Amino acid sequence: MEWFQWLQGGPFLEVSFLLELKETKTKTIQDIINKLSKVTNKVEIVDKNVDEIIDFFDRGYPYDEEDPQSVNLHTLRLRLYVYLSGKRKATLQIEMVSSNALLVDFWFYGDEFDEPEWDQIGIKKEEFSRFTSFLKELYSVYEFKIGGIAIEEDVLELFGFGEISPNECYCYESVSPDYFLKEPSPFVNIIWNEKYQKLSHIPYNHKRLDKEGIFIETGSFNG
Repeated sequence: MEWFQWLQGGPFLEVSFLLELKETKTKTIQDIINKLSKVTNKVEIVDKNVDEIIDFFDRGYPYDEEDPQSVNLHTLRLRLYVYLSGKRKATLQIEMVSSNALLVDFWFYGDEFDEPEWDQIGIKKEEFSRFTSFLKELYSVYEFKIGGIAIEEDVLELFGFGEISPNECYCYESVSPDYFLKEPSPFVNIIWNEKYQKLSHIPYNHKRLDKEGIFIETGSFNG
């Protein structure tokens, strides 16, 4: 089964975060995947050829094969089962969005109703809190700079640039709370790591986490 057949339809709920690329691409990706076993909610990798997938990420491929000056893309997708109020299908997408930043994005089928034909479990209103807990668990394992939950959006939206990635506007140091605390966004929850910048005024409900994290409720799953 190809990755695009794993999750179908939509909308999709995305739990995503930004990591700094500090080592080689291969070492960094291996570390991200290995740490999935440390997440409290069980995560099963369905794909058997993980080493090949990592190698493909490392080599990359041109955005435009006919253009010798085309930017090289480094991206991968893994099919997962994540145990969040049941065994749910998920797609883990990792992509290099600038020379020093990686987007790590978990996709879940986000409709309220099940889709038995595609073996996809919907998300009931009372189950959304499990995804909030999942975001917090990911922070405890990865200590990312910024992470969040939204429907059909990833944390690149929180940079405020609107450019197609990869682009150097998405350098690790470029994301700033000065933008996402002032501008409305589709995000329900955001976690910011205060090791990078202390927050003095937060116009939303929030609470502090371990490892200098701050959990911010920027919206609601109920609209």
